[in-house]
Amino acid sequence: MFVRIACQSSLLAAVICASVLSFPGTACADGVDTRSKLTVQASADSKVAPDSVTLRFAIESREEKVTDAARKTSEHVKRVVQFLKDQGIETKDIRTESVVLSPIYSRGQTGQYAKQIHSNQAAQGLDDLFGDPTPQQAAPSNVRDELQQNQPIGYSASRQLTIMVRDIKQFETIYTGILERGVNSIAGIQWMNSDQIQHRRAARIKAIAAAREKANDMAGALDAKVARVISVQETSRSSDPFSNSMQLFGEEPESSSIEAGLMTLSASVQVVFELSDTEFEN
Repeated sequence: MFVRIACQSSLLAAVICASVLSFPGTACADGVDTRSKLTVQASADSKVAPDSVTLRFAIESREEKVTDAARKTSEHVKRVVQFLKDQGIETKDIRTESVVLSPIYSRGQTGQYAKQIHSNQAAQGLDDLFGDPTPQQAAPSNVRDELQQNQPIGYSASRQLTIMVRDIKQFETIYTGILERGVNSIAGIQWMNSDQIQHRRAARIKAIAAAREKANDMAGALDAKVARVISVQETSRSSDPFSNSMQLFGEEPESSSIEAGLMTLSASVQVVFELSDTEFEN
């Protein structure tokens, strides 16, 4: 009797396991996933013309006194900001990114501290800012002497601002105007589109469609077919606002010298499909 019950239990377990395997997406008691899978990656782009631009720039002043450097930079910033408001740029589209005040040292100063300062000066191109370097001096006897001798010969005060120009046609006028009012460094330009989210969504949908098409082609070559989607993951989401050409103050005065080109909004996806045998399905 015991042997018969054991045999019946084993037979029942085998029937249950076979029934589980007959449904896609399941596994037997050992937890092993026996599904046939196909992983596909696909990308798509969406081209769109920008309708606004973000400009990042800086104003820097270098004076012997720290208060003079700070005051001069502040005056330039006020002139620039007032000009921007006169051009219709709203306060919400003008943002101060950083305020930096730093000493400037002479090349002739001695010691390890002075060597580091000189290295920083060389990297920033400040070596000859305040005239010829002073002669090499004798090394100080202690740290206090070194600190006393390593006095700055001037100061640099700078502020970095970011503005958004919502009408591209204004950009050249604004660019020229801020340069005339004290801006002496342009850090970057970025083209933007007010409907950027919708265009990126379109790129994502095209990437999904491309992944499905690619999966069907590969499954057909394997004498199988795509049964269903197991998982979807967006692997990248980027734009290319700096790939456009921009030529300021072009040779043709009758036309705008700003060439915005087209922005490229990209989307990439990774999709895992489950495959089914065509013979089994038929």
